[in-house]
Amino acid sequence: MDVYLVPIGTYKYECYYEAPEETDDDTEVPSSGFFGRLRARFNDQLKEAERARHERVVDEPDSFLGRWQKRTLRWIAERIAEQRLLWHLRTAPTATLHVPDDIQGGEAVMRAAMKRDADFHRIRLVIHCVGLLLAIPVALVPGPNVLGYVFTFTVVGHYLAWRGAVNALRVTAWTIHPNPPLGDLRRAFALDAAARHRVIHDVARRLHLPRLSGFVEQVTTPRDRKSTRLNSSH
Repeated sequence: MDVYLVPIGTYKYECYYEAPEETDDDTEVPSSGFFGRLRARFNDQLKEAERARHERVVDEPDSFLGRWQKRTLRWIAERIAEQRLLWHLRTAPTATLHVPDDIQGGEAVMRAAMKRDADFHRIRLVIHCVGLLLAIPVALVPGPNVLGYVFTFTVVGHYLAWRGAVNALRVTAWTIHPNPPLGDLRRAFALDAAARHRVIHDVARRLHLPRLSGFVEQVTTPRDRKSTRLNSSH
């Protein structure tokens, strides 16, 4: 498994993983009873959200609940993209962390990020479990029960993400690989916008990561996510 410590600024980084378009069926919850039904509902949501992610919808549904459910699917698709790395890490015995070739301390930054993610998803898991318990009367009933739909996804999603972050910290054996294209990307943030745009797309092409350019340009908008500073080696 290849994870990339991607520069989103001169001294800002985020972990990035580009998975193939697939659904994640191994949710590590029991296969029967309430949790079995929860798992089945979650997997159905993954498939439906991935389809919605690639569809261009011209006409919105007529009903309020239909529009709400469609928007919920789009929100779920965004959360899938955000949590995909952690979901895959929960079963990864080994992984390679690609870091810019001109920095030091990349593994420490990754581990700090995983610790924050583990704490965040553990807390959210407890909160959303309470929400799901309150939504049980509608959570498993067929139809556009958006409340149950959302809590079903968030409970299982936070559980998988928490397990992934914990596994990355305690089990996964990491190999650190200095990566020259990522170094070029880090230095590109000293360039003007047009030149930086060209470098971002060139790095994505060199790394064979077709969705990397969109990720970097999205998170380097004024609404940047929280990131960690890292000292360069020069």
